[in-house]
Amino acid sequence: MILDIEFVIYSCLLLSSILPLYVYRKTIFKKYYSTSSDNFDLFLKDIKIYMEKNYPKIKIDYSIVQKTKNEQNIELRKSLLIENLIEQFYNFDYKKETQKSISKDKLWVGYDEKSKSNPKPPSDWIQRKDMAHRRDNRLCDRCGHMLLTTSDVYINFVKDIENGGGYNFENLICLCVDCNKILNSKNPKGTISSLSINDKLYNIAKY
Repeated sequence: MILDIEFVIYSCLLLSSILPLYVYRKTIFKKYYSTSSDNFDLFLKDIKIYMEKNYPKIKIDYSIVQKTKNEQNIELRKSLLIENLIEQFYNFDYKKETQKSISKDKLWVGYDEKSKSNPKPPSDWIQRKDMAHRRDNRLCDRCGHMLLTTSDVYINFVKDIENGGGYNFENLICLCVDCNKILNSKNPKGTISSLSINDKLYNIAKY
């Protein structure tokens, strides 16, 4: 009889400790109880923050979210959104325009002569690239992506060298690796699949 009473007491104690866990299980294990809709909404929020922070000049249309609202497979829905964003990134309407000048007091002897059109870059090319990078606040002219070092900078020309363009600062456009690929693309499908933005967005989708 004593054992029965002890059993009842211990059982009650065990139940009393488990009961709060059961009652508040959704709060405690919110991550695991989140619905597919919650999962997609968090993903969408992360994607928007990432795009606005890293590619501020690219104006994204998120209407694909509404168009895919009835898709039950959340992973497929994420993929459709990413594919759409990358397509918009590729097709973003960008026009080459004359760039900012560098004040004359910062130019050097031989600058004008070496700025003339020539198939071979001038001997001061690294210096020009560095100054164009700083002139543009280390940002890609097309998408606004931060270019941390000059090794991240790809130079394009307002007027192509083969068409008579020169190496003067007004003709130098600083681009990120993806935007440079896009402006030089002759195979859209191949270029899109090679963009680094693919891996970045799909990595977000994993979490």
